[in-house]
Amino acid sequence: MRSLHFPSSLRAPSFLALLAIFAVAVASTGCDSRFEDVNDNPNEPKEVTPNLLLPDIIRGSVNTSVNTAHTTGNLVLQYTAKVSFATEIDRYNWAGVGYWQPLYGDLRNVEDMIQIAQERDQPQYEGVGLVLKSWIFSMLTNAYGDVPYSESVAVQEGIETPKYDRQEAIYRGMLADLRRANELLTPGSGSIQGDILYDGDLMKWKKLANSLRLRLLMRLSEKDISLNLDGGDVPVSQAFQSITSAPDAAPVFTSNDDNAALEYLDSRPNEWPRHTSRIGTFRTFRLSETLTDTLKHFDDPRLSVFGDPTAASVEDGSPKFVGVPNGLTNDASDGFNGGRDFQSGLNFTRYYDEPDAAKGLIMTYAEVLFLKAEAAERGWISSDAQTHYREAVKASFEQYGQSTPPGYFGQAGVSYPTNNSAQARERIGTQKWIALFYTGLEGWFNWRRTGIPDIDPSVENVNGDEIPVRFRYPESEQSLNADNYQAALDRQGPNSINTEMWLLE
Repeated sequence: MRSLHFPSSLRAPSFLALLAIFAVAVASTGCDSRFEDVNDNPNEPKEVTPNLLLPDIIRGSVNTSVNTAHTTGNLVLQYTAKVSFATEIDRYNWAGVGYWQPLYGDLRNVEDMIQIAQERDQPQYEGVGLVLKSWIFSMLTNAYGDVPYSESVAVQEGIETPKYDRQEAIYRGMLADLRRANELLTPGSGSIQGDILYDGDLMKWKKLANSLRLRLLMRLSEKDISLNLDGGDVPVSQAFQSITSAPDAAPVFTSNDDNAALEYLDSRPNEWPRHTSRIGTFRTFRLSETLTDTLKHFDDPRLSVFGDPTAASVEDGSPKFVGVPNGLTNDASDGFNGGRDFQSGLNFTRYYDEPDAAKGLIMTYAEVLFLKAEAAERGWISSDAQTHYREAVKASFEQYGQSTPPGYFGQAGVSYPTNNSAQARERIGTQKWIALFYTGLEGWFNWRRTGIPDIDPSVENVNGDEIPVRFRYPESEQSLNADNYQAALDRQGPNSINTEMWLLE
């Protein structure tokens, strides 16, 4: 078995490390007759294979995305609002967010899977590993800015303190890995076991690789950089167009059947991770006034998917939705509009009570269509922006089992202007914000780039009326990786939730 070495600043036991410890323990007792049955068990796995690592990587990374959406992302983008105790996050009193450590733990297992796949000549697992690696690193760098990347899993012996790579270099690396994944994930590259996301469908993994490329390229829309493509340097717009114009060579999502959405089961450890976070029917998250009022204004049926009408209105026989302003103090939030019976909470059945009702969203067909709509509006691609926009909205409705209401696209605020590009982008951005509900931190990441929709800071915030634009590095980095941590701050700025990373400069 390969020797395992992890940077101290990111150290946590990977699957292989735990297995190695177990193997040493068993070997040290190999002469004891009490362990003969263990040592001779023909069903005991002799080596770790990619299919053993894959399900935990998928489950772990998606669950981290879901949990962080619930506790932070949904609040900062005002999908939900916090009430009762511990409203500090909704007021931007952000300390440590449980994002860094679990995602780097998943990355160590991803790197193990990729290396084993290369050793065993299993390109299908290598390709899937590169997709997952790129997605997880995209979450990390989009949240923090510069992060350990090239040395993060310490493949080389002796690296205790990994350097923080520049965000631009990380983006180039992720795009290169996703392009390589597209090449590896071919119909003849072999079957996949342990795939709890796509059930071994390589074409869907291939589509996810290219759809993620579109997401990352659009994230670079405000950066004046060139990317290497087929041996030459091209602008971001041309790199985007090279994907959308080659559906056979670089396929992307073409329906909701392609959605990267983890389906949960009705028992642990495979249930919706927020299922166990409730106590009875008590909930401390409400629908945000911002989202609620927007959806009510559009008479949008997704409102009843995301939330519940107030308990008092249901009892009266006239259900209605009332959102809560973001950032209220504990007492003010508890008493808003007369109290909890007069406030709309998250859909209880979908997001709390049923362990398998909601899905862990990585990326959807609707998002791909919104990316195409914005690209067309920017002049990156020649297809019709309005068509992509309408199809994106319809795809979002269909994703939640809803039909597009008659006349929906004729409403002010929804209708697509054909002679006002700024207004067209506002329409795209607003509908994309709605469609990204509970999709990790993607709504926040996209909002930082576009400023759409226009969101006011939470009312009782403690951040000088600024909406945060990044997570703080964990405090442990200051002591465990001090020199590289400081080098990142010297480049990027203070370890503050208001410091703009390279993407936002």
